[in-house]
Amino acid sequence: MGLFDVFKKKKKKPSKCALTGTMLEYGEGRLLTTEQVVSSKKFWESIMTEPEAMAYTINHFKNNDKNATQMRSIIFEKYAEREDPWIVSEDCLMTYGIEAENSKEYADQWWQSEGSFRPPANGMAKNVLPEEDFNEIKHYAIWKAGESRVA
Repeated sequence: MGLFDVFKKKKKKPSKCALTGTMLEYGEGRLLTTEQVVSSKKFWESIMTEPEAMAYTINHFKNNDKNATQMRSIIFEKYAEREDPWIVSEDCLMTYGIEAENSKEYADQWWQSEGSFRPPANGMAKNVLPEEDFNEIKHYAIWKAGESRVA
């Protein structure tokens, strides 16, 4: 290590918003749990009507296609089984109607720990939510989300 290396500040790595892919600079965003994200009906409306999922949504509602419904179930599992917390841009809270107390403080701790901090109630949604709540969210995501865009 050279003499001038002592005075160099280590540049903090940016991260991508887990929902939008927008780049977040060190200290930006909010930290959410999987339970907070998947509990949002607006989130599921968005996910099930994205271009990658829209064909399944159309076939699910218009044709009662079991394969399309199965794919919607797989999409649900992909998000609901996420164990890591979600670093997201601040506007995601409003976009998806997510209320997240302490999410700014948790984001600060996440950045300071270089992504190793885990907030309380972190983990897969089925392990954190009461069974009835989880099943209600799952039913909405698979059987209802996106219906208004197809009907």
